[in-house]
Amino acid sequence: MKLLIGSPNWHNVLINATQGLGVGFWEQFTAVSDDQLEKLENKIGRKLPDDFKEFYRVIGYGSFSPGDVFYSPDEIVECIGAPIYFVRGSLMSGNEWATEYQHQRLWLSRGDENPAPAKFTKKILSLDGVNLYDLLQIGINGSGCYHQLYVGPDPSPFTYCLLSDSGTIEDIALSFSKALARMIEYHLSNSSNKE
Repeated sequence: MKLLIGSPNWHNVLINATQGLGVGFWEQFTAVSDDQLEKLENKIGRKLPDDFKEFYRVIGYGSFSPGDVFYSPDEIVECIGAPIYFVRGSLMSGNEWATEYQHQRLWLSRGDENPAPAKFTKKILSLDGVNLYDLLQIGINGSGCYHQLYVGPDPSPFTYCLLSDSGTIEDIALSFSKALARMIEYHLSNSSNKE
């Protein structure tokens, strides 16, 4: 499936491509206003990829299937810092390196507000050459992995990835559009296999 969010008729391409997922599939999603998007970017202190913003504005957040979810703006803000503690286990009960609030400040400040410099080293805050504070968790895929957007200031080789439950970067995509097309193809394949 070729999908370029923001191109002419991209919404119709998406609706037509997902007919196999059921009538009204996208109706369970909630569109996000321009004001909500602006507030989200202000709260996270990062710019969101343009195609993700357009998808969020037109389609929004919701669930593909039980467990596979794109978060609401409030849920995205609540998960600031999650890439750090998910990958490094630094918020595990009884073995916390810092509080959840300190993880959020670490993420928001891109490492400048470091509550435990001996533990949160530059090496620990990096995964496969990507700073964990440049990944923004936007959802969960239902298989123990988390949808991430790259929102760093430096050019990155990708815009979207999954953080796996084994702490690795997987399913890299150059754009959110390409990642969404792959997700839809996966759900269509699983839908046809159940019939």
